[in-house]
Amino acid sequence: MKQVFIHSLCLFFFMLLLSHPGHTQTSRIDSIILKNRLKVDFRLDVGNVMPTNDFVRKQNTDLDGLAHYYGYSLRLARQTTGDKLWQQLYDYPTYGLGVYSAFFANTNNLGHPVAVYGFLNAPFFKIRQLSLNYELGLGFTFNWDHFDPVSNPNNVAISADGSVYIDAGASINYPVTKRLTFNLGYGFTHFSNGALKLPNKGLNTGATKISLSYNLFDDPIRYTKQQIPPFSGHYEWILSAYGGARNMLYTGTGINVATEMKGLNFAVYGISNTLNRQISYKSKIGIGLTMEYNGSQNSQIVVEGTNLDELDLPFDRHLSVSIYPSYELVVDKLSLVIQPGFYLFRKKSADMTPAYYQRIGVKYHFLKNTFLGINLRAYNFYESDFIEWTIGHRLCW
Repeated sequence: MKQVFIHSLCLFFFMLLLSHPGHTQTSRIDSIILKNRLKVDFRLDVGNVMPTNDFVRKQNTDLDGLAHYYGYSLRLARQTTGDKLWQQLYDYPTYGLGVYSAFFANTNNLGHPVAVYGFLNAPFFKIRQLSLNYELGLGFTFNWDHFDPVSNPNNVAISADGSVYIDAGASINYPVTKRLTFNLGYGFTHFSNGALKLPNKGLNTGATKISLSYNLFDDPIRYTKQQIPPFSGHYEWILSAYGGARNMLYTGTGINVATEMKGLNFAVYGISNTLNRQISYKSKIGIGLTMEYNGSQNSQIVVEGTNLDELDLPFDRHLSVSIYPSYELVVDKLSLVIQPGFYLFRKKSADMTPAYYQRIGVKYHFLKNTFLGINLRAYNFYESDFIEWTIGHRLCW
């Protein structure tokens, strides 16, 4: 990972050289940088792992445990200038792609995860050159030293090589020079595989974030400011379908450890109906209903020879109905979706999850009224239940 760090720094400084004002001719790279107002950003995270499960709590009591960690990000961002109305509404945010890597005190259990993610950074407010910004990031993480019943039995937080990366935070930003901006903030990061493989207690961190952002373009930014049309609220009815999978472990006897800890994967799918009202250019609120089939709910695993198999149960044992309030933060064709849900109906079982769950995700309208999305379903605010891969359509009036 030291090599990754060195390569990232080399790339960072190489991009700085590309933007050096000494170039006498405008190259293709220069024109792309100027047109898109590109910036590079190097961020250092220094923080702590939150004790949200037994594995982390135990390690945090050890001086050589998981209490402290640090990470870094190298990012390429585009500075918006108001070409579209949403850019002006969000006070000219930046957005882009980043590569992130974390280093934990106890690397024997977790390794050095690497994430690739997209992000949006926008101001809460500005006072002259000083601004208070918020940032949201979403991506995928790889390269974990994940759970293994033989070689890594203690790591019940991460049990697969890949996981979801969710990041949120706020920072104070100040331009030191025409090109260089200093940022200081604090944020939270969540890692989870969405119960695609158990055990999956998840990992949550809080960290101070220090970064330097460098403009690759030389001329001053000229922001476009247009007349904002009066907003006219409207309703929309959204019909969406989702599918996913949830892993369950076998806790009996008569099978080898590797097969026991591999468990079985159960299908999860459902249909959601949501009635929304868009109350501003940025926000939608609404209420919805979900009908769901969850194969892991009330499931029973039995041993068939040397393999695991699912015991056939009546279809209705796996059904549930839930209701949820809905909020959407609208950023052009992209929306951040938050939907805390409550189960109205489901069969009782010994291993039931709480009646209150949390759904957070994103969706993108690739057609005017048709979208694709991904949601993370969780309970207790930090334990993942499963991932919903969603497609939907809306009717507006």
